[in-house]
Amino acid sequence: MAHAFDDDAPQEPLAGLGRLLREARTVQRQIAGAGDIEPLRHAALQIPALVARLHDAGCTVGPIAALVQSLSTPLFERAWRIVAPAELVANSCLFVMGSEGRGEQILKTDQDNGLVLREESADPAATASACARFSEALRAFGYPECPGGIMVSNPSWRRDVDDFSRTARRWLLMPDAEGLMSLAIFLDARPVCGDPALLERVRDEIFQLAAGSDAMLGRFAAAIEAFSDSSGWWNRWLPNADHGRSAVDIKRAGMFPLVHGVRSLALAFHVRETSTAGRIDAMRASGEALSPEVARDLVDSLHVFMEIKLKAGLTPDEGESAASNTVRLDRLATLDRSRLDAALGVVRQFKALLRQRFHLDVLS
Repeated sequence: MAHAFDDDAPQEPLAGLGRLLREARTVQRQIAGAGDIEPLRHAALQIPALVARLHDAGCTVGPIAALVQSLSTPLFERAWRIVAPAELVANSCLFVMGSEGRGEQILKTDQDNGLVLREESADPAATASACARFSEALRAFGYPECPGGIMVSNPSWRRDVDDFSRTARRWLLMPDAEGLMSLAIFLDARPVCGDPALLERVRDEIFQLAAGSDAMLGRFAAAIEAFSDSSGWWNRWLPNADHGRSAVDIKRAGMFPLVHGVRSLALAFHVRETSTAGRIDAMRASGEALSPEVARDLVDSLHVFMEIKLKAGLTPDEGESAASNTVRLDRLATLDRSRLDAALGVVRQFKALLRQRFHLDVLS
């Protein structure tokens, strides 16, 4: 694979970074000291402005994403401890998924979270109430409800560990569209509060069953081709933006096939990391799945997509939300258009690698 990013210039020192990091630590202290939802809301609403100032100061997306995760994780944990009884917190694992689970969320997007219980709740009404309050709190923090209902307030995403394990087996063994989507989302799950061993028990079920199942892995990986066919299962969740050639849906064209392709390889090679960059690094280090050159280009491309999406989100078009995946090509600087084109080229080559690895041409 070509080295698409060899000409990147070294970054200049980040002006004012120390002051911005002090602001971030202040927000962290506000979160840690909050005794109710309202002060948490106040802290949460400061994060987008902090992201914008970090970007303006020249900070790249990798460090910004890491900083956002260092704020959002304790935010979710503190909110859960406030709304949930102590016994429920101790006997469950609250987890986040999607870009939040992978540590790649910069601007706030839909809620994607779930709850694994140690055993069936002795007080299901109290559990349901705590979960509803948590989802309501996240709405107040600026995270809209997930259109697909992937939230703890949905009973389908709060189950005891045995029930969750049985559900995970169904996702694998009876891979209909709903199961494949759920499996993809769940593979990015990251614990934020409670007993992480509960989540790991369910993840163990997935990795054990997936071992050696080439047919299942192929069906799962085939979603990288979803957008060349309107019947693809992931199209149910990523509607097209009708802008013709004047805009690119950056999630459809670049981020999703890259992220899902890496996710599929991680499942095939039993890599437990949840971040895309972490998965890539683990597979590069093993020498089995990705060469150093391919690994480098994939991480660079991921960061290009994240950066361009961030820029578009900080100055959205009228009628577009900050979390929109639509990028207007006529609003991109020449350098950004060149970098986007190079990154999309990396994704095209990566998809060819995946077709060969998972025998997708045979499955189609």
